[in-house]
Amino acid sequence: MAELDHWHPALKSEELRARPVGVTVAGRELVLFRAGGSVGCLPDRCPHRGMRLSLGTTEAGRLVCPYHGWSYAPDGQGRSPGTPTAKPCAEALETVERDGAVWVRRQGSSSRFPRWDHDGCYEVGRLRKTVHAPLEVTLDNFTEVEHTPFLHAFLGYNPEDLASLECRVTTEDDRVTVFNQGPQRPFPAPLGALYGVPRDADFIDHWTTFFSPVYTVYDQYWVDRETGERHPDALKIAVFFNPVSPEDTELFVFVHAVRPRWTSWRASPLLGALTRAFVHLEVMLDARMLGRLADRSTSLKGRSLGRFDKALVAHRPRIDALYRGAPR
Repeated sequence: MAELDHWHPALKSEELRARPVGVTVAGRELVLFRAGGSVGCLPDRCPHRGMRLSLGTTEAGRLVCPYHGWSYAPDGQGRSPGTPTAKPCAEALETVERDGAVWVRRQGSSSRFPRWDHDGCYEVGRLRKTVHAPLEVTLDNFTEVEHTPFLHAFLGYNPEDLASLECRVTTEDDRVTVFNQGPQRPFPAPLGALYGVPRDADFIDHWTTFFSPVYTVYDQYWVDRETGERHPDALKIAVFFNPVSPEDTELFVFVHAVRPRWTSWRASPLLGALTRAFVHLEVMLDARMLGRLADRSTSLKGRSLGRFDKALVAHRPRIDALYRGAPR
């Protein structure tokens, strides 16, 4: 599958400890395991008799199958305790541990590692959530703001402001960028004071979607409606969309914050905990709504689309060409 030619975050670093862990990426069941200072990734199936290797153990840097004790190094080279002359081999995937996550891709791929500029930001947290909707449908939800007045708890816009909301879509060969600006919906007073959200401010929801792999980087901040001056508080969130199966997508969310006062040891733990909580809540609300869709078809043909759906139309050919390797 061409999807595995791209780097995908498969597991949070803290989720991979002494025991191997099974994951599913792009329809492939894989097992991750620590081998000294590196991480191995193999198919979650022993080449001998098909046992799940994720149910095994690690010993001396090797993954040991719980069924017959065959073991595998991170490069896939195997050993059989009962047949020492056997040369079993499992397909090894490439791994890298970065940004607090373990990433995987197919060996031999030349794809670049996805990066987003979070210099000067404070890491707030990372979360994973599986959504019962296909990749394209899940991406659709996370790349339009029309649903935010009716679904989101905090960030977003008022229903009465949608018609006048500024929305600009810019397309390039390898990315689609969306800029939204309008009055911030009422923010709970205690949270508004804690985060320093100015009253009568415009909320900027500005993001870019890339397609190797499929991920969206959000810059979210506020500006004074009269002067246009940007408020120092901001969020930078990267959401990776991992296809688990044709019907399910795993979200891998990296949350960073920009705020001078986050350097205070008194403010940082509280702000960090609150930010993780409300980002998690917003993602959960989106995931629950996607699970209730009556039609999860990825095709937009025949649908009634509005002005906030322009990016959705631009995504489809880029996903097919840049992510799945279809001819352009």
